[in-house]
Amino acid sequence: MKEGIISAIKEIRNNSSRLILDEASIKSGVVQRLLSLLGWNPFDVNEVKPEYTVESKRVDFSLRINGTNKVFIEVKRPSENLEPHQEQLLGYSFREGVKLAILTNGITWWFYLPLNEGSWEQRRFFTADFTEQESESLGERFIDLLSKKNVASGDAIKNAEHLYKSRQRKEILKDALPKAWHKIINDPDDLLVELLIETTEKLSGFRPEIGDIEKFLRNVPDYTATRPEILPPSATPPTRPRIPISSADDYINKQVRSFTLLGKTYHPRNWKDLLVTVSEEMYRRHAADFDRCLALRGSRMAYFSLSANELSQPAQTLQF
Repeated sequence: MKEGIISAIKEIRNNSSRLILDEASIKSGVVQRLLSLLGWNPFDVNEVKPEYTVESKRVDFSLRINGTNKVFIEVKRPSENLEPHQEQLLGYSFREGVKLAILTNGITWWFYLPLNEGSWEQRRFFTADFTEQESESLGERFIDLLSKKNVASGDAIKNAEHLYKSRQRKEILKDALPKAWHKIINDPDDLLVELLIETTEKLSGFRPEIGDIEKFLRNVPDYTATRPEILPPSATPPTRPRIPISSADDYINKQVRSFTLLGKTYHPRNWKDLLVTVSEEMYRRHAADFDRCLALRGSRMAYFSLSANELSQPAQTLQF
């Protein structure tokens, strides 16, 4: 079983057309394929129930054992942001008493314990990312959490709870945080804390708390001095950020009055105008490279897009 799952994950990862697949293709070519390798029969609707009705809505798949819903799976397109869909999925799961839920676009898989306390993000105990994590470790996780044998025996929930609470989670985060930090400082971004959280989750499958990030940043020299193995041979240990992380609090709930860029002072109406102004100035100077901004994303949405529908508060800058 494990070898087949690892092989499938590698094939999905290396499929260059995966980003343009539609939802139906992801369901059949990725989700049902993996479920089959995990011991489920996708052709038995009593076992893998498609379009399971919850009130007036539907969940893409319900994995059932002896007529009882055990796992809900919701599927989206690879290009779709998963964040807006988690509340609905976990709401369905909570009302139906389903203890394990999954939200996926075929490449990224978010695993939840819907009946646990906390926010939607806190109930997400593991993230599987086919493009960032090792196929071997992902294969083991999928067997632990989603194989028919483990779901039927209840071991899948036990394994999920173990990941949620265990020391192993803390050890994996401890190892992944320095690697994520080194990756980020070689490609700096103003949204440092958000990027560090997101990159750590992609590398390890676990989402750190802001307190974990702040504690790590305060001890960056200590991590790199005592653990040189986290850096590539050609790298030099990073220094502390020039601006203390705590200074970011100075801008919360504050208005911007003016800012200076390249020797010129501007008076934007708000922070959004500041971003648009900076973007326009950068476009005038680096038009040929400006399309690289389309790759900039936060944990919830893109910062730049050619489609206004992909932005929460779109503002048009200079045209490409």
